[in-house]
Amino acid sequence: MLDELKTQQEYADFIAARYAGMSGDPSAAAAYYRRAFGNAPTDPGLLERATFATLISGDAGEATRLVESADDSVSQQSPSAQLVLIVDEIGAGKTKSALQRLKAGNLGAINADLVGFLSAWLTASGDNVDKGVAALSQTPPRRQLAGEQAAIQGLMFLNDGQDEKAIAAFDQAQRLPVASTDLIASFNARLMASQGNLAGARKAIALEIEENGPSSLTDAVQAQLDSGEPLSRPKLSIRQGAALVVYLASAGGIARSSPELAAMRYSLALRLDPELAPARLAFAEAFEQQDRPEDAVEVLREIQATSPWRAEALMRQAWMLNGIDHPGEALVAADQALASSRRRDVIVGVADLNRINGNHERARKLYDQIIAADLQANLPDWRVLFARANALSAAGAWKEAEADVLAALAIEPDRPELQNFLGFGWIERGERVEEGMKLVQKAATARPDQGYIVDSLGWAHFILGQYEEAVTYLERAAGLSPADAEIVDHLGDAYWRAGREAEARYQWTAALRLKPGPEREQSVRDKLEKGLPAKPAASLASRP
Repeated sequence: MLDELKTQQEYADFIAARYAGMSGDPSAAAAYYRRAFGNAPTDPGLLERATFATLISGDAGEATRLVESADDSVSQQSPSAQLVLIVDEIGAGKTKSALQRLKAGNLGAINADLVGFLSAWLTASGDNVDKGVAALSQTPPRRQLAGEQAAIQGLMFLNDGQDEKAIAAFDQAQRLPVASTDLIASFNARLMASQGNLAGARKAIALEIEENGPSSLTDAVQAQLDSGEPLSRPKLSIRQGAALVVYLASAGGIARSSPELAAMRYSLALRLDPELAPARLAFAEAFEQQDRPEDAVEVLREIQATSPWRAEALMRQAWMLNGIDHPGEALVAADQALASSRRRDVIVGVADLNRINGNHERARKLYDQIIAADLQANLPDWRVLFARANALSAAGAWKEAEADVLAALAIEPDRPELQNFLGFGWIERGERVEEGMKLVQKAATARPDQGYIVDSLGWAHFILGQYEEAVTYLERAAGLSPADAEIVDHLGDAYWRAGREAEARYQWTAALRLKPGPEREQSVRDKLEKGLPAKPAASLASRP
């Protein structure tokens, strides 16, 4: 009877785990799988599911405890359990045992790249770098991991003191697609600088910035080079190097094809080196891809205040917090990022967050800084000009906004979003109406699949009193963007003016369900109660 109950409980836990996993709750799924395995400790399939789920929930410590409690004969049949044991052995300094386990060949085809790279690293770290490099070269070649392969080879030579070979490998990695390019560039630059080759170090950083843009890490290395302070030769323990290898092997093809598998790998990398910020950033990205923003934010919060990646982590937190309706926390994180770095992309990001949250004056001042620097460098950016125009327009400063958009159009005359903004602004204000209509029509022709641009064309017809044309375009806009309360509200208005009052009320009710802002919500409620007022005598009306 007891066995039957255990079997029933195991099945119930298994079903609950599957449901929790499908519902986006990996922590609950992991707990149910662990309980199911506790009732069936000889089932390697349950151990695999429990270990995998626990790792992707972010709890590598609990995964280790689970695997260590299992019988060896069971854990040997679970690839994820074997990876946990390998990481545990590396962390304990038992590299020979870890290497033997890697070579046992029971880690599954999906882990072939990781097994090859990690085996090569441990072999090279055992005072046999040539054998390690040979093992690395025998890893089944995959074009998308060639950069990671070169980077790992550079790390092997670095740890063996073969600096020239390390630099050559890092140079090769920098010219190939590779995860965390700024990290590889920093290894290369710091190694060359420690040899006195400052020109080579500057070139490595310049190449990274040219190819991928600046980052907090390249800023930090560049600042050290400019200060004249000596840069120390990079050092890695076997454990730190193994963490880097796990990260590099996972951040390429695996991250693109399976966020869950990537999350499992990053969890192991952070078990080896909790301060490996690139793995933590990638872990957060994997969570975000799984629609787990709260988990992503918690992972990012673990990045230390002294880390070169601190500003990037804070900006990512800010955008995630804003996306889950925590604008206050988002703006605090953004300000912390700005205090940590005055890099251009950070300033723009903070300005953008303030603008979309209605802090138009704060946004404008930040855009002012960027635009002034751009003008001084003779590199005006239409995107920043357009962003400032949006902030100015929302604050009621239309003439200044108009000037910014005209300046942006001088740089990019065929940008539909610029044409749409300026054209509609003119029509809405009764200025240069014919010219404005041409601009909006041009924008809608170029972007027929953009709901907000098609909405502008429909609403322009509405303002001009052309209600049948307005209905045609607003119906299309609502089909393209059915979750946009403003567009749905506009369609309701157009229906009302076209004499289709029942359809208008249906659209206004739908707009309320989409939770518009307070001002629009009140406007829609008023229209549901009273309808629209009589048609204005003039051909141009104010936008609701």
